[in-house]
Amino acid sequence: MPIRVSITKDPEQIDSILKLRYDLFCLQEKLFQPTNDQRIVDKFDMLSTTRNMLAMRDDKIIGALRINVDSPAGVPADNYYDFRQHLPKENVNMMSVGMFCVREAQRSLGIALHLISLSAIFAVSNDITHVIAPTNPAISKLVTRVGFKPVGDMQYAPHLGGNFIPMMLDMRDLADNLQTFAQRTQLYNFLQSYEYMLFSKGETVLQAGAKGDTGFVIIEGEAEVRHAASGDVLGVLGQGQFFGETALLTDNTQSADVIATSHLQTMVLPKDAFLDHLRVDPTQMQNSFDHRMNAELLGLPQQKYAQSHRNLKCVLRRDFCLAEPA
Repeated sequence: MPIRVSITKDPEQIDSILKLRYDLFCLQEKLFQPTNDQRIVDKFDMLSTTRNMLAMRDDKIIGALRINVDSPAGVPADNYYDFRQHLPKENVNMMSVGMFCVREAQRSLGIALHLISLSAIFAVSNDITHVIAPTNPAISKLVTRVGFKPVGDMQYAPHLGGNFIPMMLDMRDLADNLQTFAQRTQLYNFLQSYEYMLFSKGETVLQAGAKGDTGFVIIEGEAEVRHAASGDVLGVLGQGQFFGETALLTDNTQSADVIATSHLQTMVLPKDAFLDHLRVDPTQMQNSFDHRMNAELLGLPQQKYAQSHRNLKCVLRRDFCLAEPA
């Protein structure tokens, strides 16, 4: 099953994350005291500067991570350690990460890295300069590979009854692979949806005959377009290519299968968000789309992208009466 990584969008998802925290931090790791409502929540969950990242598989939440952008109310990491003594005196836009939890059965799937990758996208898109994290020693090696560095010795947190390492990431030190991933995703993510899906080799991304409600942009990997009946390969899709784009503007069913032929990372373009943005300002949407397609083409073979560009622009002009450029 594919893995979907995104920012929470509704109260039901947030409530499921609070329950997941309870299962892992209270019942399994014994870091928190039991509560009657079987949820772990604090004041920072109420702030508008808070975002919860989640990973889902088979419609179940299997991992989560909380982001708190700095504000006059502070961030959760302030309750652990004086991180601010290590920040520059000016031109700082800081966020903290925490409440990191992944179900034990799914820890081999790389969920931790996927959640961190989405956090990197958010940080790059929001001009974050530094990320702070009171880090569980068990995952300190993982966050070190991301670019975090310890800014103090291992500490004991009395309210948790466990140890942590104060760690900080200067975004200029973000690991090259994540920096590339975040910048590439930012280029294609003109809806700022902060949502992507990961498919394993051989998985079906789109199925012929099904109604679609999502368009995709390939961030990394390849997929084949195959004739539904014969299985003949009709085309190969690679980095930067749009597919499923007609589902964003029509109710037509998919005309062919799309199968991942490698590990495939895709940015998700939800139909509802696309149409809402398009209704508000269709010209801006087309200009934004043109800008990103042109930016892609600066460094990549034009023939790989021209057809999907033409397809979507054709539908934009037909259904939203957009004029051809002069």
